[in-house]
Amino acid sequence: MSAAPAQAPVRRAFRIVFALRGHSFEGLRLKQIADAVQAPSPTVLRDLEVLLDEGLVERIHGREEQWRLSPRLVQVAVAHQTEMHQVQQRLDEFNNRYTRNPN
Repeated sequence: MSAAPAQAPVRRAFRIVFALRGHSFEGLRLKQIADAVQAPSPTVLRDLEVLLDEGLVERIHGREEQWRLSPRLVQVAVAHQTEMHQVQQRLDEFNNRYTRNPN
């Protein structure tokens, strides 16, 4: 199934985010990211600038040619994990309540 042209930038942005995972300390250079997502460097740079404006990626201070995921994206993941832990606790409490032996 091929993507509609209007969806291409969104899909490419997701591929950029996925390409940056695991490179939080050293980051990646523009060319490395462009190669990973199989898109021209100028296009990827525009996408990175949008992701930067949205707070999802950042340039590494002192090494501005390097890009990495920002803490904001990690905060989203941590919030999800916290919510899932809370839901699991509620399920465990429910399960314990309904499976106790009524002696």
